[in-house]
Amino acid sequence: MVSVTILVVLMMIVANFVSLVQRTWVRSNSQVSQFREARLAFDLLTRNLSQATLNTYWENEFENLGNDSAGQVITKAKNYIRQSELQFVCGPTVGANGLFATGDAQSYPGHGVFFQAPLGVTGLVPTTTNGSADTQNLVNLMCGRGYFVEWGSDESFRPAFLSTLTSVPPRFRLRLMEFSPTAEQNMIYNPSFRPIISNSKKWFQGALNSEVQSGAETAANRAVTRPVAENILCLVIAPQNSVAATSLGGSGGGSNTQYSIAPQYAYDSTLITNPGATAGTGGTQGTRHLLPPILKVSMVALDHLAGEQLSSNQALRQSVISTVGGLFKSASQLQSDLDGTSNEPGTLEKLLISKRLNFRIFTTSISLKQSRWSL
Repeated sequence: MVSVTILVVLMMIVANFVSLVQRTWVRSNSQVSQFREARLAFDLLTRNLSQATLNTYWENEFENLGNDSAGQVITKAKNYIRQSELQFVCGPTVGANGLFATGDAQSYPGHGVFFQAPLGVTGLVPTTTNGSADTQNLVNLMCGRGYFVEWGSDESFRPAFLSTLTSVPPRFRLRLMEFSPTAEQNMIYNPSFRPIISNSKKWFQGALNSEVQSGAETAANRAVTRPVAENILCLVIAPQNSVAATSLGGSGGGSNTQYSIAPQYAYDSTLITNPGATAGTGGTQGTRHLLPPILKVSMVALDHLAGEQLSSNQALRQSVISTVGGLFKSASQLQSDLDGTSNEPGTLEKLLISKRLNFRIFTTSISLKQSRWSL
């Protein structure tokens, strides 16, 4: 009896130990696989962002001198001004300065960014019929690209056969979405959106409703917006001046001159002065048709279990997203809002820790290669 009792106790200890090891392994594997996906997505985002361009050029500005005897307008060139047919824009996805004309703050937390880059994404099939040019080998064609976070189901991009299985319900998650039309679909060249200065942000509004169901997607009809990674809580995009900036950001000695071109995170290359910024001494064009020299990009990723919690607990999800919506209003408070210091966690970190949601924050600063003017 004594031997049996000892054996039972040992078996219980071994069973508990095996169970503990199994739970630890499942949790660790979930974190590693999730954050690996987030890391790959973050690398993709930052690599493409570094190639953003406006293809800015100089053009004469003319002064009207009146009319001649035949009624023809007489002008003379008086200055050179920057011009561009392209646009770079980033900032909150919804709200007063939001990127999207429509959208719910609970569905689109954090920031987004949309830009043009020579990425050469073209149609996947030759288009030589009916006199159209074959663009397959034009690897440097200009393409529109954008990134934002969206809450929603996977119905529009899950395998078609899953839609017929009632045992596999739609999967709701926060996802990092990529807006990636081909060069042939680049709406920034649409005549109805010209000139870009008076039609700002219109070329990418289709990002919200241009998803193509996987069952209907073909090589000639690819999805324009698609998920890049799951369980991404938010993006934070902060345009910055160059280190020695003094011309457009004020005196250069103030504590907030680093973010003076976009103090509220919103940056639009079609504007002379962005929301919250004060007019500087950079001339009458300000930041119009200029890229920000530096972008500080942060992405908050959750692990699989945290994603499941947000999916199953609506109150928790609304609380977390509402907190995100209340943060990231002033770029000068980025550190205190996001990850804090070594001695004091940031506001978002405190929230996620208090809710017992496992997370990781990816942060980097990108020097935009085509930013040819120091701000």
